Amino acid sequence: MLEDIDVRRELWRNTIQLFHQYKRPGFIGPFKAAGFDEYRVEPYVLLSGTGVEKTPDIIASGKNGWLVLELSFDKKSKESTLNFYKQIDPRYLGNYNLPAHDNPPEIVMSRLEDFIPDGPYCKITVKDELKVKDEEYINNLTLRRELKNASGSDLRKLPEIPITLLPEMKSQEIRRGLIELVMQIFNPDSDGKDPVELVDAGLERLSDKINIASKRRLIKNVTDEMDVLMKKEYLSDYLTIDEETSKYKATDKAKQHHKTRMYIVSKLSEWAGIGPQTTLYDIKKHP
Repeated sequence: MLEDIDVRRELWRNTIQLFHQYKRPGFIGPFKAAGFDEYRVEPYVLLSGTGVEKTPDIIASGKNGWLVLELSFDKKSKESTLNFYKQIDPRYLGNYNLPAHDNPPEIVMSRLEDFIPDGPYCKITVKDELKVKDEEYINNLTLRRELKNASGSDLRKLPEIPITLLPEMKSQEIRRGLIELVMQIFNPDSDGKDPVELVDAGLERLSDKINIASKRRLIKNVTDEMDVLMKKEYLSDYLTIDEETSKYKATDKAKQHHKTRMYIVSKLSEWAGIGPQTTLYDIKKHP
């Protein structure tokens, strides 16, 4: 459902803010303030003694410890998943150029609005305002203090992170995340975009944080969805691909009439399953 796409994206955008610092409005995310400067998205790790592979949503590490962060927008408890994360072998941090540690990770559960019974772990919600609960389960005193200090921060005042794609997205979600990026191809000064450029732009600051396998899979999925967009029922007359550069480019027909742009918007909306009432303004405001 489209509302789920927006919820998922807001959850990720607002959680990622907690790893960054902004001079205006004078905000330092609690994870950054606690020294967890480096993070990776969906890294492949193994559980100690078992060889079982897991892919936590985010792993972060710094001089004083490391952190596993799980993000979820459904109503089901993630306690069993979080229990597994306590067993992650810290030696694999080095595979992602993260500082390695001997101690178990701190574990934090991030949700958008509702605190769910996710077991004996620190929980945060990131809808509009950062709220922190059960921080006593954090052993790292610096991280515990920074989370408490940041609780109540108004996340609406922060610059919006322009993430439109996430590694875990499915077909319809990817199409929704591509709309504004595809519209940029039709700008007069655009020389087109290839699948890698689309993915890098959609992931924004997550682009160099995700593992290679996840990024490669997302590039393939984006390519598949763009292939559909270029079929006859959508934009075959207006969008082409340069065989030498693999860039998607606007055709000459796309520039012939001032009404063409609105037609392109309507076909993009149809392709993404949004509906005829959606305007270009809506797409830009809620990509």
